[in-house]
Amino acid sequence: MTVASYHKPSLIAFAHYSKKNDIGGVTTWLQKFLLHLHSNEIPIIVYLIHGGLDVEESSLLHILREAGISFEIAMQSSYIEEDISSMLAFINRHQPRVFLPQCLESTYHTAGIAGSYGLPWAMAIHSDDPVYWAFAETVAPETNNGLMIGVSDYISKKAIQKELAHQPITIPYGVSMFENAALFSDSPFRVVFCGRVVEEQKRISLVLAAMSQACCLDPRIECWIIGDGDEINRSRDWVNERGLGDRIIFLGRLESSTVQSRLALCQVILLMSDYEGLPVALLEAMAIGVVPIVRSIPSGIPELVKNNESGLLVDDTPEQAANAIVRLLNHPQLWLKCSTTSQSLIAENYSEEISYQRWLNVIFELSDRSTITYPIKIPKRICLPPVHPDLVGRTQGRKPHIFRLFMINLRLSIVSTCFEIGRKVLPKSFWHQLFIKYSNFFSI
Repeated sequence: MTVASYHKPSLIAFAHYSKKNDIGGVTTWLQKFLLHLHSNEIPIIVYLIHGGLDVEESSLLHILREAGISFEIAMQSSYIEEDISSMLAFINRHQPRVFLPQCLESTYHTAGIAGSYGLPWAMAIHSDDPVYWAFAETVAPETNNGLMIGVSDYISKKAIQKELAHQPITIPYGVSMFENAALFSDSPFRVVFCGRVVEEQKRISLVLAAMSQACCLDPRIECWIIGDGDEINRSRDWVNERGLGDRIIFLGRLESSTVQSRLALCQVILLMSDYEGLPVALLEAMAIGVVPIVRSIPSGIPELVKNNESGLLVDDTPEQAANAIVRLLNHPQLWLKCSTTSQSLIAENYSEEISYQRWLNVIFELSDRSTITYPIKIPKRICLPPVHPDLVGRTQGRKPHIFRLFMINLRLSIVSTCFEIGRKVLPKSFWHQLFIKYSNFFSI
């Protein structure tokens, strides 16, 4: 299937978060996808919601600007309703035929409102993070002209089990295939971690502990950390305190082309995450024959890594991961088998072109069913459901409504008046018992 086999759709709009030095897997995928669409003359525009003090620090902004891709960027508001209103205004200005929101609760609520006016959209579940499931439960794509896409079969099946989608579509990430391939080397035998240096999800502490133990088991082992994140300084200190600064080396954030050349110098990629979708870094490493040693988690990993065939699966203990590293070092034939199988698996099922064509199918299907008539009416007061428990502390605040503030003040006034009367007229014990009896009335 080729792009030429379709009639090119009208404008496709994207919405995504923006921040400085963003090396997340979703942003990496989206960046490549946007560039691919643009190179094939598919009309697109991007709305960036920047979390930071200076929009010029946005990683995506410079890439889109250099490529000539149309975009708008706005600072993230303190209140989610304001971002929703701004996005709806953006949609009205550009009148897309399809909307593809990413990663933020505000983008999905915007899609739900626009969907009720006939604008089709898709929610991509990029990982097994509870936040994504909370988004899906809150917005329910299939009830307002949307559909759900999972990046792995596991995620799509889970969406059905949770009754969040009847017919989700599975579209794994795709990666470019390169001619250069990793080769076996036992001096040094390099182990690499590539991704965000954070504890949440990526469990960088487990990665470093496994690397440290592997280095102690065999002097031929060398480790690289590619990436940046909140735990980078603490991780460096941890390594240096153990005298391993020359064995576990931090390379920092690298450009995509440099990452590929560095990966080709490694023999193993190590991943100890609590949850994933389909990790882009893992796909890129396997595409050039770097053998994965990964924690056995259900969300996507078993679709990529078959134990002793395309890599090694381990539990959540650094000891088992370290022993797996040493095992591959001491068994070159096992390493070669896993390396060759990994390359074949990615080439046949996870190439960038395969993923791109599947996404095009979705875009054209959505475009064909679009019934949007502009402008969308932007509500003066955007009514949202209560914050999902899994989103508390991980999403924007809700704007306090005047009526709610009025009721709070009214109830406080009643409480104050009652106590003032009670102090002057009746015994304190009477009012104390009355307050306890009717405490629900005074709750806000």
